[in-house]
Amino acid sequence: MSGVRPDLFARLHDDLEAGFREDLEEAVVDPARWQDLAERAVRASGSEGALLLRSDRTGLESLCTASLADASRRYFDEGWHRDDHRMRGIPLMRTRGIAVDQDFTTPDEIARLPFYQDLLASRGLRWFAGIGFAVKGRLWCLSLQRTVEQGPYEPHEQRRLATLSPLLQRAALLTSMVERARLAGLTQAFELIDRAALILDAEGRALRWNDAFGALLGRDLKLAGGRLTAEDPEAARQLEALARPFGRPPISAVVAARQDGPPIVIHVVPLVGPSRGLFAGATTLLLGSVPGTPPAPATAILQAAYRLTPAEARLAQALSSGISLAEAASRFAITAATARSQLKAIFAKTGATRQSDLVRLVAGLAR
Repeated sequence: MSGVRPDLFARLHDDLEAGFREDLEEAVVDPARWQDLAERAVRASGSEGALLLRSDRTGLESLCTASLADASRRYFDEGWHRDDHRMRGIPLMRTRGIAVDQDFTTPDEIARLPFYQDLLASRGLRWFAGIGFAVKGRLWCLSLQRTVEQGPYEPHEQRRLATLSPLLQRAALLTSMVERARLAGLTQAFELIDRAALILDAEGRALRWNDAFGALLGRDLKLAGGRLTAEDPEAARQLEALARPFGRPPISAVVAARQDGPPIVIHVVPLVGPSRGLFAGATTLLLGSVPGTPPAPATAILQAAYRLTPAEARLAQALSSGISLAEAASRFAITAATARSQLKAIFAKTGATRQSDLVRLVAGLAR
């Protein structure tokens, strides 16, 4: 029999469900724990890896186990997500909580479709089990993947995996609520430093904004249908381009002309890591200002945007000026080990991977 032996799978599944319930509170408070839950599901189900994605194929980069990193990158980079054969399983995921290849694919299709013979075969993958769960009306899928040798997911495995659907839904809903509260806190943090802030999702819709940004809205810059738009045609075109389900925004700033006053300058800051959230859908932070407004200190903005500690923000700003980590450690009278630890935290929170990334990031926020 392919897959995992029924008695072994039952024992593994019981361990999975017990562990999932134990980790639920931690996953809600710390979305990074969703990676652990995905890894646990992979081990318990005898799978090769897992990918967490929305069925409408936005925010797909949110979570992927290390074993599927290469396959996931190819899936998005080469556009396979736009014509995913397995989207045929969405109705079943909605009704019974799970779908597998055998539900909607014949052996002949597996033998000839490029999805199986090109994309999956290049990484030794073949079989799929998608556990579906809804969050705020959107269907998500924990996509478990097996190799040819591991075999398809058998009926007894499907039944047990389907029982995870309500657990995933509950955890995701609670996580989403916590993340949205954090987004509200993020915009309010900018309010405290007199900076107008608005957060967009991947489709360009406004999720949260503070009073300072609300004060900029009017005839020339407004929210229409939940989207930010401008009377200035060029600014309207650039704002519309911020609706990008995949990749970073194509521009770093938008200048919206006004009829009765100076223009509004809107700086575009991609959100990464904890600032983004897994289920809340935040992708882009917009910081608005009017020429002549005193700039906020870069360290204060770094703290608000990326939840850096004061020491981390100070180090990030110093490194962005071009000095070395050793010079920064000497300037702030900290050990080299402490400086390295702070830099590691800065990279994790901001998504930067090298000092040149910090230069661009801080320069953009300080404008």
